[in-house]
Amino acid sequence: MDNFVTPESRSLVSWLDVSRAVDELVARCEKTLDVLDQSLALQGWESRARCDALLAAMNERNVRIRMLLADDANVLSAMPRLTNLLKTHGHRLTLMVAENPPQSASNYVVADRQHILFRPNSVRSHGSLNWHDPYKSTTYMSTFEVVWQQGGRRVFPDAFGL
Repeated sequence: MDNFVTPESRSLVSWLDVSRAVDELVARCEKTLDVLDQSLALQGWESRARCDALLAAMNERNVRIRMLLADDANVLSAMPRLTNLLKTHGHRLTLMVAENPPQSASNYVVADRQHILFRPNSVRSHGSLNWHDPYKSTTYMSTFEVVWQQGGRRVFPDAFGL
């Protein structure tokens, strides 16, 4: 019996669609969640529900989360729940400010190297969510890995005075 799952795609036309899609990715990821975002400012990463979902993913499914940002000022100033997760779960949650962020304004989340939410720029809400489509996520994962390996400034809890 073949375990192939047919890819599915959904357009995201509002911020609510984007937020719900991120929630789906967090809830359904089993191993990894990789986030490339300008500042985490626009997708609800600080909400209690999102942070609870991230915590559940890390504790219940041992998900490893990597967040790669162009700017961490928003995290430093307005995300105490996320910074608390960084403090208590730094072994599963890594946040890094990219030394050479991609020139495009794309933001995306890839779960388990095959499910992807893509948002083309930081001021528009539209984008797409693709399930079970490693072919579509390959380019995004490759870009993420290259930027991650180039390094940057890793954010540690003590940077927040925690």
